[in-house]
Amino acid sequence: MSFLAYTLLTYLIAAIPYSLLIGKLRFGVDIRQYGDGNPGATNVYRATGSRLWYIIAVIADALKGTVPVGFAYWVLGWQGLEIAPIGIAAICGHAFSPFLGFKGGKSVAITGGVWTAITIFELPIVIGLMLAYWYKSIRESDWVVVAMMLSVLLYLLLTRPNLPLLLLWLGNFIIVLFKHRRGLHHPPTFVRWLPFLQAA
Repeated sequence: MSFLAYTLLTYLIAAIPYSLLIGKLRFGVDIRQYGDGNPGATNVYRATGSRLWYIIAVIADALKGTVPVGFAYWVLGWQGLEIAPIGIAAICGHAFSPFLGFKGGKSVAITGGVWTAITIFELPIVIGLMLAYWYKSIRESDWVVVAMMLSVLLYLLLTRPNLPLLLLWLGNFIIVLFKHRRGLHHPPTFVRWLPFLQAA
Protein backbone atom coordinates (compact mmCIF):
# COMPACT_ATOMS: atom_id res chain seq x y z
CA MET A 1 0.00 0.00 0.00
CA SER A 2 1.32 3.45 -0.86
CA PHE A 3 2.06 6.07 1.77
CA LEU A 4 -0.73 8.38 0.55
CA ALA A 5 -3.31 5.59 0.49
CA TYR A 6 -2.30 4.51 3.99
CA THR A 7 -2.56 8.07 5.27
CA LEU A 8 -6.09 8.35 3.86
CA LEU A 9 -7.01 4.97 5.35
CA THR A 10 -5.71 6.13 8.74
CA TYR A 11 -7.89 9.23 8.49
CA LEU A 12 -10.98 7.15 7.73
CA ILE A 13 -10.29 4.63 10.50
CA ALA A 14 -9.88 7.41 13.05
CA ALA A 15 -13.03 9.12 11.77
CA ILE A 16 -15.28 6.32 13.07
CA PRO A 17 -17.19 7.99 15.96
CA TYR A 18 -17.02 5.22 18.55
CA SER A 19 -18.18 7.40 21.44
CA LEU A 20 -21.25 8.47 19.49
CA LEU A 21 -21.95 4.85 18.55
CA ILE A 22 -21.65 3.76 22.19
CA GLY A 23 -24.17 6.38 23.21
CA LYS A 24 -26.65 5.41 20.53
CA LEU A 25 -26.26 1.62 20.49
CA ARG A 26 -25.80 1.01 24.22
CA PHE A 27 -27.90 3.78 25.76
CA GLY A 28 -30.12 5.07 22.96
CA VAL A 29 -28.94 8.66 23.38
CA ASP A 30 -27.20 11.18 21.18
CA ILE A 31 -24.25 12.30 23.29
CA ARG A 32 -24.03 15.49 21.21
CA GLN A 33 -27.11 16.70 23.06
CA TYR A 34 -25.13 16.90 26.30
CA GLY A 35 -22.28 18.96 27.69
CA ASP A 36 -20.33 20.83 25.03
CA GLY A 37 -22.07 19.03 22.18
CA ASN A 38 -18.97 17.17 21.01
CA PRO A 39 -19.11 13.47 20.03
CA GLY A 40 -16.19 12.57 22.27
CA ALA A 41 -15.70 10.27 25.24
CA THR A 42 -16.35 12.94 27.89
CA ASN A 43 -19.91 13.34 26.67
CA VAL A 44 -20.47 9.60 27.01
CA TYR A 45 -20.10 10.13 30.75
CA ARG A 46 -22.16 13.32 30.73
CA ALA A 47 -24.96 11.62 28.82
CA THR A 48 -24.98 8.27 30.62
CA GLY A 49 -23.27 8.73 33.98
CA SER A 50 -21.44 5.45 33.36
CA ARG A 51 -17.75 5.48 34.27
CA LEU A 52 -17.29 2.06 32.72
CA TRP A 53 -18.58 3.12 29.31
CA TYR A 54 -16.68 6.40 29.57
CA ILE A 55 -13.46 4.41 30.02
CA ILE A 56 -14.42 2.12 27.13
CA ALA A 57 -15.07 5.18 24.95
CA VAL A 58 -11.70 6.72 25.87
CA ILE A 59 -9.92 3.47 25.02
CA ALA A 60 -11.81 3.12 21.73
CA ASP A 61 -11.00 6.70 20.72
CA ALA A 62 -7.35 6.19 21.66
CA LEU A 63 -7.01 2.86 19.83
CA LYS A 64 -8.19 4.27 16.52
CA GLY A 65 -5.00 6.32 16.64
CA THR A 66 -2.77 3.70 18.22
CA VAL A 67 -3.51 0.86 15.80
CA PRO A 68 -2.99 2.47 12.37
CA VAL A 69 -0.13 4.75 13.49
CA GLY A 70 1.57 1.94 15.42
CA PHE A 71 1.30 -0.41 12.44
CA ALA A 72 2.87 2.21 10.17
CA TYR A 73 5.65 2.97 12.64
CA TRP A 74 6.63 -0.49 13.88
CA VAL A 75 5.53 -2.89 11.12
CA LEU A 76 5.86 -0.84 7.93
CA GLY A 77 8.90 0.92 9.31
CA TRP A 78 7.75 4.44 8.47
CA GLN A 79 9.70 6.18 11.22
CA GLY A 80 10.94 9.18 9.25
CA LEU A 81 9.09 12.26 8.09
CA GLU A 82 6.21 10.14 6.78
CA ILE A 83 5.02 9.31 10.31
CA ALA A 84 4.09 12.95 10.94
CA PRO A 85 1.28 13.17 8.34
CA ILE A 86 0.05 9.70 9.27
CA GLY A 87 -0.25 10.70 12.93
CA ILE A 88 -1.84 14.01 12.02
CA ALA A 89 -4.29 12.19 9.72
CA ALA A 90 -5.44 10.08 12.67
CA ILE A 91 -6.03 13.14 14.85
CA CYS A 92 -7.78 14.92 11.97
CA GLY A 93 -10.04 11.93 11.42
CA HIS A 94 -11.29 12.10 14.98
CA ALA A 95 -11.54 15.90 15.07
CA PHE A 96 -13.07 16.35 11.60
CA SER A 97 -14.95 13.16 10.80
CA PRO A 98 -16.54 12.97 7.33
CA PHE A 99 -19.17 10.73 8.92
CA LEU A 100 -20.27 13.64 11.13
CA GLY A 101 -20.17 16.48 8.64
CA PHE A 102 -16.48 17.07 9.38
CA LYS A 103 -17.14 17.67 13.05
CA GLY A 104 -15.72 15.61 15.88
CA GLY A 105 -14.26 15.37 19.36
CA LYS A 106 -11.64 17.58 20.98
CA SER A 107 -8.85 15.08 20.27
CA VAL A 108 -7.44 14.48 23.76
CA ALA A 109 -7.93 10.69 23.82
CA ILE A 110 -6.67 10.14 20.28
CA THR A 111 -3.68 12.37 21.01
CA GLY A 112 -2.72 9.91 23.72
CA GLY A 113 -3.38 7.03 21.33
CA VAL A 114 -1.14 8.41 18.58
CA TRP A 115 1.76 9.07 20.96
CA THR A 116 1.29 5.61 22.48
CA ALA A 117 1.75 4.14 19.00
CA ILE A 118 5.16 5.80 18.65
CA THR A 119 6.59 5.92 22.18
CA ILE A 120 4.68 3.02 23.83
CA PHE A 121 4.11 4.20 27.43
CA GLU A 122 6.65 7.03 27.55
CA LEU A 123 4.65 10.00 26.30
CA PRO A 124 1.25 8.72 27.50
CA ILE A 125 2.69 8.78 31.03
CA VAL A 126 3.91 12.33 30.46
CA ILE A 127 0.52 13.33 29.05
CA GLY A 128 -1.33 11.78 31.99
CA LEU A 129 0.93 13.37 34.60
CA MET A 130 0.76 16.77 32.93
CA LEU A 131 -3.01 16.63 32.61
CA ALA A 132 -3.23 15.83 36.32
CA TYR A 133 -0.78 18.59 37.24
CA TRP A 134 -2.36 21.32 35.12
CA TYR A 135 -5.86 20.24 36.12
CA LYS A 136 -4.85 21.05 39.68
CA SER A 137 -3.18 24.30 38.65
CA ILE A 138 -5.52 25.88 36.09
CA ARG A 139 -9.25 26.43 36.48
CA GLU A 140 -10.24 26.27 32.79
CA SER A 141 -10.17 22.80 31.21
CA ASP A 142 -9.34 24.11 27.73
CA TRP A 143 -6.21 25.82 29.03
CA VAL A 144 -5.33 22.62 30.89
CA VAL A 145 -5.10 20.78 27.56
CA VAL A 146 -3.03 23.56 25.98
CA ALA A 147 -0.62 23.56 28.93
CA MET A 148 -0.35 19.78 28.66
CA MET A 149 0.56 20.02 24.97
CA LEU A 150 3.21 22.65 25.69
CA SER A 151 4.62 20.36 28.38
CA VAL A 152 4.81 17.55 25.81
CA LEU A 153 6.76 19.87 23.51
CA LEU A 154 9.25 20.63 26.27
CA TYR A 155 9.65 16.91 26.96
CA LEU A 156 10.23 16.19 23.27
CA LEU A 157 12.82 18.95 22.99
CA LEU A 158 14.68 17.53 26.00
CA THR A 159 14.48 13.84 25.10
CA ARG A 160 13.50 13.32 21.43
CA PRO A 161 14.39 16.47 19.47
CA ASN A 162 13.90 14.97 16.02
CA LEU A 163 12.04 16.62 13.15
CA PRO A 164 9.32 13.97 12.48
CA LEU A 165 8.07 14.01 16.08
CA LEU A 166 8.25 17.80 16.32
CA LEU A 167 6.23 18.11 13.10
CA LEU A 168 3.70 15.63 14.46
CA TRP A 169 3.48 17.63 17.67
CA LEU A 170 2.96 20.86 15.72
CA GLY A 171 0.08 19.41 13.70
CA ASN A 172 -1.37 17.89 16.85
CA PHE A 173 -1.11 21.22 18.69
CA ILE A 174 -2.79 23.20 15.91
CA ILE A 175 -5.75 20.79 15.90
CA VAL A 176 -6.02 20.90 19.69
CA LEU A 177 -5.92 24.70 19.68
CA PHE A 178 -8.67 24.83 17.07
CA LYS A 179 -10.90 22.34 18.87
CA HIS A 180 -10.50 24.17 22.20
CA ARG A 181 -10.59 27.70 20.78
CA ARG A 182 -13.91 28.66 22.39
CA GLY A 183 -12.44 28.30 25.85
CA LEU A 184 -9.26 30.25 25.14
CA HIS A 185 -10.67 33.75 24.76
CA HIS A 186 -9.50 34.75 28.24
CA PRO A 187 -6.15 34.12 29.95
CA PRO A 188 -5.98 31.04 32.19
CA THR A 189 -6.79 31.35 35.87
CA PHE A 190 -4.02 29.77 37.92
CA VAL A 191 -5.36 28.21 41.10
CA ARG A 192 -1.94 27.43 42.55
CA TRP A 193 1.58 26.47 41.52
CA LEU A 194 3.14 23.13 42.40
CA PRO A 195 -0.19 21.86 43.78
CA PHE A 196 1.17 18.48 44.86
CA LEU A 197 3.75 20.16 47.07
CA GLN A 198 1.17 22.25 48.90
CA ALA A 199 -1.57 21.42 51.33
CA ALA A 200 -4.93 20.83 49.69
